[in-house]
Amino acid sequence: MAEQHKQYAEGKSGELYGYTGKAAPAGTTALVEEDGTTLTAEGLKYCQKRGYPSPMVATLRVLHDQYQAPTVGQAIEAAALNADLMLEKQNNTKKMSERLRLDWEQQDKAFKANAAAAAKK
Repeated sequence: MAEQHKQYAEGKSGELYGYTGKAAPAGTTALVEEDGTTLTAEGLKYCQKRGYPSPMVATLRVLHDQYQAPTVGQAIEAAALNADLMLEKQNNTKKMSERLRLDWEQQDKAFKANAAAAAKK
């Protein structure tokens, strides 16, 4: 039984897909030969286009693992939560600013009224 190697393919917009087997997923271009150790011509172009100094299958493996790791999903969730919290903080700041503005407005009116009453005496 032949050993199946992890292979990589490029999607239409440059995303990197990992797969095992002989055929690349539909709509993708294979970047690794079936032996799993050498790059195809498209794989070399993919690495050169992105400026990777040493085009190897290991480079593609690292890139794929970086973007498929669970930490990426956790980072996306954290960014969304952070955005929600920032929005809430901004809304609270707006409310506080409005309260302060109204308070200062009342103080200013009271000061002017006292100054006008003192001027009349």
